[in-house]
Amino acid sequence: MRLKTFQAATMTEAMDLVRQSLGDEAIIVSTFTHRNGAGVEITAAIEQQSEDDFVTPEAQALRYGQGNGRLFVPEDDFAPQDEQHVGDLILGALNWHGVPGRVAERLTQAALRVGLDDPVGALAEALDETYRFPGLSTDNRPLILIGPPGSGKTVVAAKIAARCVIERRAVQVISTDVSRAAAGDQLAALCRVMSAPFIEAVDARELHHVVSETADTTKLIVDTAGINLHDAAERKALKALIQASGAEPVAVLAAGTDAMEAGELAAQAVALGARRYVATRLDAARRLGALVAAADLGGLAFADVSASAFIGKGFERCDALTLAHRLLADPDARSAVDPETDMQYFSPKPAALKAAE
Repeated sequence: MRLKTFQAATMTEAMDLVRQSLGDEAIIVSTFTHRNGAGVEITAAIEQQSEDDFVTPEAQALRYGQGNGRLFVPEDDFAPQDEQHVGDLILGALNWHGVPGRVAERLTQAALRVGLDDPVGALAEALDETYRFPGLSTDNRPLILIGPPGSGKTVVAAKIAARCVIERRAVQVISTDVSRAAAGDQLAALCRVMSAPFIEAVDARELHHVVSETADTTKLIVDTAGINLHDAAERKALKALIQASGAEPVAVLAAGTDAMEAGELAAQAVALGARRYVATRLDAARRLGALVAAADLGGLAFADVSASAFIGKGFERCDALTLAHRLLADPDARSAVDPETDMQYFSPKPAALKAAE
């Protein structure tokens, strides 16, 4: 399924844009009306002609063999780093991270087409061509965080609130997680430390009331209970909260999880109206295939990432270059991820396995 977002002054104008771009077969995934009357947004989707219908014409051309370069599948014994082909290195790294096979092949082909000798630059170009990296906005648009249990939504909510406090911007934090005893205590305590207003809403009607009483100049952050995104009843309840809040749903997914599962979770989040996601726990994950799968299989755009549970550390920017660095950095030399340092390229066989041999 191919997703696209349209902005216009009125709903009628936005629908006209949908029909002009995607045709009459387009499916409306979500609508959003700005609280200050600044217009509307519609996210629409159209069924792909096949599972190989990719984001850009360039990616399609590569997939169907019209691009330059041939995919190189590495042997078990890898050549020395200074002799290793760019495609060999990139494919080996993506496979090690658990990126789904077809996605890894497509990204490798796109990187080869760039024609750079630098694998980081080549992969960054391929990622930038294929995915979107909008980051987390710093405007006052309300956000509602959604995701499975334990994905880190509460920490993300606190980090967004902390950013607003540091920037001296008005903020209101709302928790709808009333399914567990004292579930909102952690977020309430964090908000007290930051002197950020905090309130709980027990249901969609109460949430709508709180939102309607909040000034347009205040950044609204809504934390929700973790749910099983594959369960229809739980999705329906969450959708009611999203509609009541009038906020943009932002998915929160933990790094280090199974890539295919992350892709399926992302697809469910997209069906609820999410267009981007925050990846968490990057400090505790070695394999990052879930990050790529959430963007590719699920269709979500990359927002900022969280690499620490410490609220004061905030977020790290996620763009094509930093993601390429993370994917190609030696997993046993994490300091090399920093683009300002001399990077050690990824070795398909971790040091522990090499020692065992």
